[in-house]
Amino acid sequence: MGRLKQLGVKAGWILGRLLPVDPKKIVFSSYCGKGFGDNLRPIAEELLRRDRSLKMVWLTVDRTAADSLPEGIRACPYGSFRRGLELGTAKVWADTCRKESAPFKKTKQCYLQTWHGFALKQIERDAEKVLPEWYKNSAKRDARQTDLMVSDSRFMTEIYRRAFWYDGPVAEYGAPRNDGLIRGDRAAVKKVRQSLQLPADRKLLLYAPTFRADGSLEPYSVDFPRLKQACQQRFGGEFAMLVRLHPNVSALAEQFVAENGQVVNVTTYPDNQELLAAADVLVTDYSSIMFDFMLTGRPCFQFASDIEAYRNDRNFYFSLDRLPFPLAEDNAALERAVLGFREEDYRTAVDRFIREMGIITDGRGAERCADWILQQMEQK
Repeated sequence: MGRLKQLGVKAGWILGRLLPVDPKKIVFSSYCGKGFGDNLRPIAEELLRRDRSLKMVWLTVDRTAADSLPEGIRACPYGSFRRGLELGTAKVWADTCRKESAPFKKTKQCYLQTWHGFALKQIERDAEKVLPEWYKNSAKRDARQTDLMVSDSRFMTEIYRRAFWYDGPVAEYGAPRNDGLIRGDRAAVKKVRQSLQLPADRKLLLYAPTFRADGSLEPYSVDFPRLKQACQQRFGGEFAMLVRLHPNVSALAEQFVAENGQVVNVTTYPDNQELLAAADVLVTDYSSIMFDFMLTGRPCFQFASDIEAYRNDRNFYFSLDRLPFPLAEDNAALERAVLGFREEDYRTAVDRFIREMGIITDGRGAERCADWILQQMEQK
């Protein structure tokens, strides 16, 4: 954010501090201004169903993000005077990330922090040595202001309490963004297929790796024709290959797709969970996306050709061989993993992992978050 915009936000905060809190206003911020998605989308939809009189504001970084909002939620530019003003007068804040440039929270305001995924690589205080000083200071301030953290599992609850500089309550509500995956979101499947103009009988294989610290695409060395052929042989039918790169390297997605051919670029598709709902098979590396997708029960494979290098950058919370997903370090091993996939063994491994981690799988995360928000609004 430029200096002029920062000054505008601060000016909004100053005015917002002088104005009263609106007991009906909620301000949502997903990934610092991204569009209508992640954990906050189902919460907002649940609130819209229950009470249309709520004043719901979504911080947006650009026109695309603003256009993604449904009727009943208004956009506010992320880097603007209005941002500070809206946050300064809202009864409830809801965020998926650390809240930037939020110098204070009034005693009458409440802050719900949902975070954004089940952790494989070490985060926050557990990765303190690699975090910049400004981020650590911001994270500590954010933790002091948070009134409730939402957890999707016993495992994440332990991490929040140990590594987030946070000593407040943690509620194991489940991840709202996964409610649809658990229940089966047919509307999302139809929407994805129509958006991508894919035949109804075409199966979908989604490749969605995370980013590397140096921004390199070299680890994304999947042999797509070989992988597609293996999936068609093992699972039957004709597959379409979808590629979704991490936002940190999204600018390189077109180049990557052009070099590989016969793959569909879905990097800019607005809702990640809709893609997961529609995918028949997922291939990833170290991304937490695999923990969301496993809740569908459909096959997920790990293709990770740089394990040691990635571990040295930021270590894992547990060994990769503890995960229920078949692991391959090269294309030959990936092909073998697909062709040798045993559904019964996979389901057993997934169920065991869910039990060990204490993952919430009842699909009611958004309901519980909406309950909490409305309870705060009713308090005088």
